[in-house]
Amino acid sequence: MKSKKWVCLFALIVFLGIGGYMALNYYANPFGYFTMQKGYDFFPQEGYTRSVKAQYILEHKDEIEAVILGGSKSGAIDPARLTEYTGLQYYNCCFNIGRFPDYLDFVQFLAKYTNVKEITLHLSSFETLYYSKWLTIKKLQSPAVLTQNRWEMLTEFLSYLMVDVDTLRTALKERTTHWVEGCDVLANGRKTWDTQLKQYWADPEGYINRRVANKRKQRISSMFTQNSTRYKQAEAREVNVECMREIVDICKKNGITLKVIIGASFIGERYTYECAEYYAYLAELVYLCDQIWDFSDTNDYNKNPYNFLNSRHYTMAVGDLMVDTMYGKDKRDGFGILLTRENVLAYLEGRKDRFDELQAEYTETGDIAYFDMDDESYIDLAAYGYGPDYCSYPG
Repeated sequence: MKSKKWVCLFALIVFLGIGGYMALNYYANPFGYFTMQKGYDFFPQEGYTRSVKAQYILEHKDEIEAVILGGSKSGAIDPARLTEYTGLQYYNCCFNIGRFPDYLDFVQFLAKYTNVKEITLHLSSFETLYYSKWLTIKKLQSPAVLTQNRWEMLTEFLSYLMVDVDTLRTALKERTTHWVEGCDVLANGRKTWDTQLKQYWADPEGYINRRVANKRKQRISSMFTQNSTRYKQAEAREVNVECMREIVDICKKNGITLKVIIGASFIGERYTYECAEYYAYLAELVYLCDQIWDFSDTNDYNKNPYNFLNSRHYTMAVGDLMVDTMYGKDKRDGFGILLTRENVLAYLEGRKDRFDELQAEYTETGDIAYFDMDDESYIDLAAYGYGPDYCSYPG
């Protein structure tokens, strides 16, 4: 009898221990997985945004009619601005380190489980670096909620209640009641950049030198070097095209309007993709999609670091101008072109010529000229409502 009691006591202790550990993980929420369950209005950009936004879209599928889909760059696009032009209730389903497998997974999910009528797919060109995301990073995995398989959803839920000890310890140690540096707004999915904007307006030149232009010369040098990383991108480009083919087919079969845009790209970022192989890849995408808005070309706007919050992310003002350009409200010379099957090859010839001119300038001077806030290429943050007093957070 005593042995049975000890066995029962041991089982109870184990049960309570596991339950307590799960409760701590729920409280600490290291990856932001339980944002929906906790009823938060904001959640960290570094969290498990894929799952949080998928859950939100499912719970509001009768309200959400259109989605912005893309990596972190697309977080600067205001869904309300797209709603003004399209009349559709847009949601920003951006997430960190976007990859084509994510885009395909989410398009399949949206087509199967929601009533979405339109998808604006935002590409960053950065997708050519790798095809798949880092699957070892838990928060970058596509959520089981996309499949709606109850067993997968349950095991996923439990796995986030049993996060490893080191991660839990770090989360508890760093837990704070203050807002983190960057968040996503759950109600519309848009990224916030309040901390960066505050630093930007406090000292624009110092901020740009620290956050945007800090490694510019090194990266520009790399842009003109045919290094091995470009050849490693060949497989990613090839599979990306196949993914896009599937995305286009799914949208056509389900009556979903697909609009594709390539976002603005700072001159210091272009070393990751600007080459002849990328031009061929871009042409293939245009042939598949019929038309793509491209804002990534070499122009004064992309050579002005004040249009960016870091070397890879353009400002919200740039995002607003991109949308205004797409829908005909605004037009800046050289900023944004609608690529079609008819004009893409001529465009790429011109882009190559502009690239060669940049290389000649770099060879002659050892640098490339770029602009400041006084230049007409600056897309004024304050003019678009993102001045020193702008705040995304409540209160």
